[in-house]
Amino acid sequence: MKKTLLAIATALLATTASAANFVSVDVDRVEDNKGAVSTAQYFRAGKDMGKLNLGLQVRTATFEKGGMLNSVEGTVGRDFKLGGHGFNGFVGVGHDNGFNGAAGKSFQYGLVGVSTGAKMGPVWGFGGVKTRVNWDSANPKQTVGFAGVSMPVTKDVSASLSASRSWGDIKETAFGVGVRVGF
Repeated sequence: MKKTLLAIATALLATTASAANFVSVDVDRVEDNKGAVSTAQYFRAGKDMGKLNLGLQVRTATFEKGGMLNSVEGTVGRDFKLGGHGFNGFVGVGHDNGFNGAAGKSFQYGLVGVSTGAKMGPVWGFGGVKTRVNWDSANPKQTVGFAGVSMPVTKDVSASLSASRSWGDIKETAFGVGVRVGF
């Protein structure tokens, strides 16, 4: 399963990086419910293909007291309208390497979520929620709610501020900044 997920992630990376609609880099300050603080770095890329949206996210969190977590997620989504407002529903798979990549601590998971956005004056507001769908009950459960604003800097570059909160087995609060380049 791990090799299959890595092959999917590699294929998504090759597809999205070479012909992406966007790539972004974000850095968040994250604090969990036990007081552990980390800096999470995100690389995201997305590509519209027909009526589908392909996405790739690589997250690396480095803890102030030492240690690291890394995960890779690939998603497939589709836009839809509900009550006249646009949304994007998505499903995906992920691989978490476990704390410091310890042997036997990595795991795979599924994802399901929805996001939305709207122009708010000079900025673009966005938000959504995603949850892990674990096929192994021993794996940690986590649902993440996120929101933010993105401000155009140039025609193809925007800067963003974001916040997120998660609940379930993994409870974190994060605040971040990012840069997105559109193609």
